[in-house]
Amino acid sequence: MDKLWYQKSLRRFLFDMHIADWDDHFLSQFNPQEFMDCVAEAKVTAITVAANSHTGLCYWPTRVGMEHRCVKGKDLLGQMIECAHQKRLNVVIYYCTIYCDWYWENHPEARIVDGDGKSEKLLMNSTGKPRRFSVSCMNNPGYRQFVVDQLTEICQSYDFEGVWPDMTFWPTVCYCPACQQRYRKEVGTKLPRVINWTDPEWVRFQRWREECVLDFSHLITTTIKRIKPNASVAHQSHTFVGDWLFGPSARLAKESDFLSSDYAADKPTHSFYAKLFYDLSENKPFENLQTWAYPSIHEHIVPRSEQHMEIMAFSALMNNGGYGFVGFIDPLGTFNRDSLLRIRSIFKKLESYEPYAGGRFCQDVAIYFSFKSLFDLNENGKPAISARYNFEPGRGGSGPTAHRNSAVKVARGLLNLHIPYGVITHKDLNNLGDIPIVILSNVAMLEAEEIAAFKAYVEAGGCLYASKFTSLINEYGEKQANFMLSDLFGVSYQEELKDVLTYIAPTSEVSGLFTPFTRPYPVTLRDTQLMVKAHPGTKVLATVTLPYTDPMGTPYASILTDPPGIPTEYPAIVMNSYGKGKVIYTAGELELWDHDCQVSVFGNLLGLLREKPMAFETDAPKAVELTLFQQPEHNRLILHLINMQQDLPNIPVYNIKVRMWMGQKTVKKVMLLPEGISLDFQENVGYLDFIVPELKVYAMMGVNY
Repeated sequence: MDKLWYQKSLRRFLFDMHIADWDDHFLSQFNPQEFMDCVAEAKVTAITVAANSHTGLCYWPTRVGMEHRCVKGKDLLGQMIECAHQKRLNVVIYYCTIYCDWYWENHPEARIVDGDGKSEKLLMNSTGKPRRFSVSCMNNPGYRQFVVDQLTEICQSYDFEGVWPDMTFWPTVCYCPACQQRYRKEVGTKLPRVINWTDPEWVRFQRWREECVLDFSHLITTTIKRIKPNASVAHQSHTFVGDWLFGPSARLAKESDFLSSDYAADKPTHSFYAKLFYDLSENKPFENLQTWAYPSIHEHIVPRSEQHMEIMAFSALMNNGGYGFVGFIDPLGTFNRDSLLRIRSIFKKLESYEPYAGGRFCQDVAIYFSFKSLFDLNENGKPAISARYNFEPGRGGSGPTAHRNSAVKVARGLLNLHIPYGVITHKDLNNLGDIPIVILSNVAMLEAEEIAAFKAYVEAGGCLYASKFTSLINEYGEKQANFMLSDLFGVSYQEELKDVLTYIAPTSEVSGLFTPFTRPYPVTLRDTQLMVKAHPGTKVLATVTLPYTDPMGTPYASILTDPPGIPTEYPAIVMNSYGKGKVIYTAGELELWDHDCQVSVFGNLLGLLREKPMAFETDAPKAVELTLFQQPEHNRLILHLINMQQDLPNIPVYNIKVRMWMGQKTVKKVMLLPEGISLDFQENVGYLDFIVPELKVYAMMGVNY
């Protein structure tokens, strides 16, 4: 079967054209042929060109909406498509939804109304703090028809390989007339205005918001597919890396042929979301996009260092993703040719590795990511407007213990410990048996199907790590008297302790796992813990120690710190057997630990659950990440290594030791790819040992068996 374009074309470029039309000189110097010549020279294989932009103005002669005044009757979109196809480039159409200035200005009835009753332009990381972004509501019938009519016009007028609908998510909690009318019709009540994740009315509203995003995305996808059945559709997938405000759901991934987003993040967050996209994407590879300017899309000139661009490109490849750069046009229509051609050397390197990419991802530990739990219980009781607007400067989202943030913290710890990890979601519930250890990091809200799946998984021999509020709230927003997974955890819920700084004191039986911490000098946890009661037969590994005084109170024992002073018998960490499997439950989120000696304790606890050898082990420094893919059709394993140091350029790392578990496989060759250079190796009772001689930025190893 022939591969689809996005399975063959991994080097991509998205061309931003968010240019206003108040000056007649704008776009006057844009030459589509010259631009596409440069794109092809940069070894790009797919180009995303703008049909419209955040301005809402169109680059084609539309009969619906407003053509960009400076185009002056030219079919700029058609010219770009034709020139790109002449260069044998795959063409993706950029089409912006919701965040469209022209429609907002001309159709006030469609404007989003926030929790304060306001419809105003949004502030989004702009110099001088001007409010530049306008948002219309996806539930407004007139706007929905407008989007359908514009996409229909584009699809009937042009040939292309794909469409990239942008911004198909909620900008804020909307209370416009269209939302009020639709909610009353479909649910039968008024829109709630107070956040409360243990109030079924609010949770029902959030599920409805998710359905609205799904419905709007489905409308766009089916409109395109009806006319262009062979064209790919990849919605802006930033929805999946945001919190509850965006309206994400696991089902939403089915509206895209593959996931694609321009998310930018630090190393552990980037690693986490790459693995989430690998799991959720209906087809592989997923796509990650990064601007050629530093640090974000809000910078026009300052270039990223070439090594940073290279790291970003290869970090996508090592997670079975395609990579794209985002570049900008200047208002006059010129573009930074030097910045575009800097991509060439990176894409040239990337091209040589592409034949070896892909396969089935290996993971010894999987972080379960729940879209229903993307909230912070500390939000309860706050007005909806307190969630503010997406991308608004200063918006922190939810707190550090919220499920999304704690899951990323887990990823940080696993990366530092070099434990092979992945991310799984609701779609994987029927395949949990393939994963040795599953982590539920403060997954407060679980539905009946998930409860049943995790019980069956552990009963059959799976191992589970769960923390704090996991399974305390059902899918309807009803807080339970006890954990729904209480029998797995081996404890019952009592209450939440009030102290915002607590300690975890190991029992003598497992004290060696907590070095350098002891019962007199326990591990600090800068968070509350729950008071739980252990069931008969449950092994208590550690207990809660409280500070001498309430950290929020006036009296103190030590003026600078809150030292441990009140030992308790409340279980902090327990281990329980259930069926053939094992479970560790922690009353606080150990995942929040940052310091190396704390993270090592977390790793030791996971070691108590481990029944099988890890896929790989290494002595590489923390800056190095490894991923492993199985390619059974080639009798081959592919190991990726990337050096992502905080300060660039990287200092090369030499002689990295790698041990891989091969089981009954007999190794024929270990090669440094793509050169095919053979490396010495040793086999020892199912293990393969070899040394990666040098790692500057990226290395790919092939293990033939």
